[in-house]
Amino acid sequence: VCAVIIGWLFTISLSRLALGMDMLALLRLEESTGARVVASPAHYCEVLKCELSFMALERGLKAFVKYVPRDVVQMMLSGEMVSTNTMTRCMVSILFMDIAGFSTLCEKIAPDRLMQLNQDYLQVMCKIILDFSGTLDKFIGDCIMALWNVPRPLERHEESAV
Repeated sequence: VCAVIIGWLFTISLSRLALGMDMLALLRLEESTGARVVASPAHYCEVLKCELSFMALERGLKAFVKYVPRDVVQMMLSGEMVSTNTMTRCMVSILFMDIAGFSTLCEKIAPDRLMQLNQDYLQVMCKIILDFSGTLDKFIGDCIMALWNVPRPLERHEESAV
């Protein structure tokens, strides 16, 4: 009976870890996996070590996708893109966009209102860029830099960028 219970506890914990790893591989980071050890860590420290490693990986990926486009991270996780010190020559469409008169506007409105205005603008524009298969490269204040045809090839990328 004890062996069955211990086996069951191992199965539950390992199943939760496996589900959590599957969610990470798909970059479904917003979904809680519930990957928690069921029994006392003293019963099986190897499973606890796996859980702690998993939780560190999850925290790292959540931070990473805040700064690197999700599509790029997914390509890296799948092995489709490998980090190298080389470049590949290709045609790209690049967009630099900002709010006309933003510097003057900064001097005239309250910082909280300015922050909200910029946040609303960036959210709307980023959604449009992503809807047209663009890759967000960087933000500089109110400026957005986006790319088309990288990292994935995109037919008629010039039209998508406009």
